[in-house]
Amino acid sequence: MDVPRTDAVLSAPARRGFVRMLGSTAVIAAAVPGLAGCAAVPDAATEPWRIAGRDPDPRRRLVSWAILAPNPHNLQPWLVELPPDGSIVLRQDPTRTLPMTDPPQRQLTIGHGAFLELLTLAAAAEGLRATVEPFPAGEPGADALDARPVARVRLAPGGVAPDPLFARVGARTTWKAPFAPTPVTADALAALVAAATRPGVVATGTQDPAQVAALADVMVRAWDIEQRTPRTWKESVDLTRVGATEIARHRDGISLGGTLMEVLRLAGQATPGKAMDPTSAYFASGLKRVRDWVPTTGTWIWLTTGARGRVPQLEAGRAFVRLQLAAASLGLVTQPPSQVLQEYPEMRALQREFEARVGQRDGEKVQMLVRVGHPTGAATRSPRRPLEAFVRA
Repeated sequence: MDVPRTDAVLSAPARRGFVRMLGSTAVIAAAVPGLAGCAAVPDAATEPWRIAGRDPDPRRRLVSWAILAPNPHNLQPWLVELPPDGSIVLRQDPTRTLPMTDPPQRQLTIGHGAFLELLTLAAAAEGLRATVEPFPAGEPGADALDARPVARVRLAPGGVAPDPLFARVGARTTWKAPFAPTPVTADALAALVAAATRPGVVATGTQDPAQVAALADVMVRAWDIEQRTPRTWKESVDLTRVGATEIARHRDGISLGGTLMEVLRLAGQATPGKAMDPTSAYFASGLKRVRDWVPTTGTWIWLTTGARGRVPQLEAGRAFVRLQLAAASLGLVTQPPSQVLQEYPEMRALQREFEARVGQRDGEKVQMLVRVGHPTGAATRSPRRPLEAFVRA
């Protein structure tokens, strides 16, 4: 889902190659005023994280927390209506889809579920019970979401206690880098599995070395398929924002920031063309990055639901964000390398192999695959568009 730790995208060998080609990143950075020490994500792009919960309007205030939810490719696919009856209506933004890697919009629906869970937690923190009615005008079919609401949320005072996980919303992150060598304890894994288990969602964890290695192999092979399939890789490339100016302008997508990326951008080595060129160091660094995750990944969790209908997908999103919040409370981070679960033809054979590996049965669907570990430093928050971009009058 959303992408932090942008300086970690290029592997060490790729960095050395770029440095040789460019002469010296230090020299180039010093030659451009303000370039040295650039933040991975500019402050302007993360303002919604800092001002969440401050809006004077109660419903907008809840939505300001919900837009911090994880979502695929950081598309932020939410449209919100605030009708006179006091409810909150959530819809899919039809301009924000992933037709190549998520044609049935299953992942987008999971992102809506994460939004609804954060909204519910924010309401409880204010003493409000949020009752979520999924697809109040009828559930869309399996092919795609449509113009009908994803959910209507009704608010009522009292009868609910604040959830301790809400305090960790600001610390929630998606970690796309190697983990620290400290292993995740068995007790921590059990706590994460418990946090992600909810009605209709079964969370399963493993630290078995053979299973861990097999899932890491699936992760690498699935990433290779996506990156080496031009139309699916281009979908990510088109959503990649390189450098502070682009990140601040879009405030969505996959952010590649920091001093190194600014240097590469100025040198013309971090362009869409380079990203699509299988012979480029930029392309190779993406493939190697995932392999660098393997030695530090010792814990996996996957979320399984019923296979039919959209509601299980919403529930998986609610479970996943709870998993992330619980991880934050334990000093852990998570990342869902769920390429193997994407529904396009080139991925299907590996997907079947994965389903057999995790014991998926008829009538079930593994919705999320998540790696868990300790961070190696402070996380970078993912950009967010302003609240006004989501809320309709």
